[in-house]
Amino acid sequence: MKEIASPSTTQYILDKYNLFPQKKYGQNFLIDKTIVEKIVAQAHIDRQCAVIEIGPGIGALTQILAKYAGYVRSFEIDQRFQPVYDEFFKTEDVEIVFEDFLKADMKDMESLKDQYQRLVVVANLPYYITSQIIEKIVTESHLIDEIVVMIQKEVALKFTSDYKNPLLLSIQDRGTIEYLFTVSKNVFIPAPHVDSAIIKIELHRDFDEHLYKVLNLSFQQRRKTIYNNLKKEYENIEDILKKAEIDPRSRCEQLNLENYKDITRMLY
Repeated sequence: MKEIASPSTTQYILDKYNLFPQKKYGQNFLIDKTIVEKIVAQAHIDRQCAVIEIGPGIGALTQILAKYAGYVRSFEIDQRFQPVYDEFFKTEDVEIVFEDFLKADMKDMESLKDQYQRLVVVANLPYYITSQIIEKIVTESHLIDEIVVMIQKEVALKFTSDYKNPLLLSIQDRGTIEYLFTVSKNVFIPAPHVDSAIIKIELHRDFDEHLYKVLNLSFQQRRKTIYNNLKKEYENIEDILKKAEIDPRSRCEQLNLENYKDITRMLY
């Protein structure tokens, strides 16, 4: 079978099925098999592993995932690609779901954990909804073990820096996040304006919804003090902050994860 992740096969597919990248979906097609293999290798996929993919496009990553994984479920919003999938993925081990991943029920996916030892997300994420997708996985699923995704390099650097926001602090609470490697913009058709990067998120602990609520309220207005951001929701917040030995005049960025966990424990 032809390798989808190559300039010639990609062009063959686009020409045969009269396809073109949709800007509204952030579509850029990978044409470098080495990069695709490298991405898949980072997730340590084998036949005991089920993979969730988001935005497969013409299937360059899907094809390599299917080579190693026990099962691949790919969520695609663009039904124009159906003929491509009919040609390249005639197997029960690959399921293409034409649905917006952001509207999908994570519980339906987690039933896969009964059949496979590991459940991982591997994807080339659309730039325009990167944070929303990662937030959905981190906050709605408790059985996904790992996330290996390609995102915009600038965003990847921000995610793995000292920058703080509710999502990144929740990721730190659940596990770890790591910048793996940079991907040149020149390995895509069409080439995007910026380079990409691969990040890995490992999830070892359950999501704490109370902590996430406290974090979101605390970061609601970054210029306000932690006391002012929380006082409307929690009448006793001044006493809580004193017990936690946190200066009520502190801004949200000045607190660390343990500070927020202390506040949450005392509130709930």
